[in-house]
Amino acid sequence: MTDQLTLAEFIGSGHYDRHVRRMRQRYRARRDRLVATLAARAPHIETTGIAAGLHAVLHLPPGTERPAVEAAARQSIALDGLAGYRHPAAVMPAHDGLVVGYATPPDHGYGPALDALCRILPPA
Repeated sequence: MTDQLTLAEFIGSGHYDRHVRRMRQRYRARRDRLVATLAARAPHIETTGIAAGLHAVLHLPPGTERPAVEAAARQSIALDGLAGYRHPAAVMPAHDGLVVGYATPPDHGYGPALDALCRILPPA
């Protein structure tokens, strides 16, 4: 009951709306920075899925997903390969790629995280 009253006060006072606006701006700026960094440093990597959510999909050349995921793990970068999202009975051809979340790194670590991401991407 206390949780519900607290949430009602948070919403009723306008704090929730301000929080949502602030976070929307923050994540939009992070997404834009990710896209700009990839365009400058890895223009051969197509980026999709950026219209909504807090993740982007980076499309990789065939045969490069597993090495990229392994390199990311060695760099302490948390990301997933597209293979983990593929249904075993899917009939469409598989595509290599990475699912990159851009909401988690702290503000002071976002630039270094982007640098580390660019280092693990396959070359053109």
